[in-house]
Amino acid sequence: MDAPSDIDALADALREDGVVVDRVVGSGEAQDAHDRIAALVRETPFPVYVALVETPDGLPDDSTAAGDALAGLLNRRLGDGLYVIDMTDGAQRVWSFGLDADPSRLSLAAYANKDALEEAIAALAGPQGTEGYVYPPPTVLAEATVLTAEEIVEVGRQEASDDYPATLAGEDAERLAERAVRLDAVAGWRPGIDEFVEVRTASAGLSALVGSLAGLVVALLLGQTLSGWPRRRPVLDDRPGKRPGGRGTGGPGRDRKPSQQVPAVPSADAERRIARAQVEALGRALSATDWEEVRDRDTAGRALAARDAVEPLLDSSDVADLIGAQVLARTGSRDLARGTRGKGAALRTCFFDPRHPEAGSVARWRLGEGEVEVPCCAACASAVVHDGTPEHLRLPARRGAQPYWERDDVWARTGFGAITDFLARDVLADREARR
Repeated sequence: MDAPSDIDALADALREDGVVVDRVVGSGEAQDAHDRIAALVRETPFPVYVALVETPDGLPDDSTAAGDALAGLLNRRLGDGLYVIDMTDGAQRVWSFGLDADPSRLSLAAYANKDALEEAIAALAGPQGTEGYVYPPPTVLAEATVLTAEEIVEVGRQEASDDYPATLAGEDAERLAERAVRLDAVAGWRPGIDEFVEVRTASAGLSALVGSLAGLVVALLLGQTLSGWPRRRPVLDDRPGKRPGGRGTGGPGRDRKPSQQVPAVPSADAERRIARAQVEALGRALSATDWEEVRDRDTAGRALAARDAVEPLLDSSDVADLIGAQVLARTGSRDLARGTRGKGAALRTCFFDPRHPEAGSVARWRLGEGEVEVPCCAACASAVVHDGTPEHLRLPARRGAQPYWERDDVWARTGFGAITDFLARDVLADREARR
């Protein structure tokens, strides 16, 4: 989401569910991060407010003073609680009001958890100071803080000590580190700013859905299936005077970019850990839901279908099922949140890899003799219009690995939710048909 531009509007937005994540600090996953953190906020026994935003106007120029000022101004409007604030002009910090927590000890406890997260990231990507090291994105760091909110406040209430050990569990640090590395990998291969061309952005997912459904109609008319779809676009002929052979392939003489490195096959163990955590978050959110307060029960009720569809997948040995479980859990959490609020857009995954940031664009791909549109993240859309191959999900096959869409299963048919409006229903129907 785009964060409110003034402090009063920011406070109003925080009153809704305690979380505001601006796109500019959302690391490409602003809405998903919002939903995960909001679910954790609901479970915390005291108020928690998380603002990951651009620096509002009217605050001091010094970043430390600006953070203190914003925390105080929000406290004046919202009341006591734990405040997690990250602005574009400063580092992420925590404040507490009315919780009897010493500010210094509270900060030391939060920093200890940050250190634990950074150590887990270093174990995956390389030590700090090396080329591969990844700094924790604001969304991941905020999730770690809210996940341990009770523990760090308790540390803040205790007597001063010479030792402030991390309260972030090792398995949680590993899970969050994997997300941080994944987000960095997705962001890292995007073309440079001077290489971007215009890509059509979908409005609230509607354009992407319409385009995708239209593509399915074309596929049926051509007598094809989704197996082997999408195809590579024709290669550009860069000889002088030659024009490209199809729409959206760039202008004459455009320099070809080196082909992307073939994506690695995901680890089943890593994907299972992520799936379990996301399914557990969905379960906690459902348990905490007061259905009398839900504004749109039909939408929120989809979360129950997602829970039913996802639970048998967690013990699967097929990594596709584990990634599908993640999508189902995220979709269920999103549907529960937007049904509770009575507003909000449905989750639309990136067709090329459901682990990418949410789809906000559509890309044209050739299908048989025609072209269709598939929803995808901005990075994949840019790769397509530059006649490149987006970084896509590859899964184990008899001989090596293959793009997931070449399989014959519910995940290929639905694009892991990218080309269906009710993934849980499709998964349950597929399971019933195979019995």
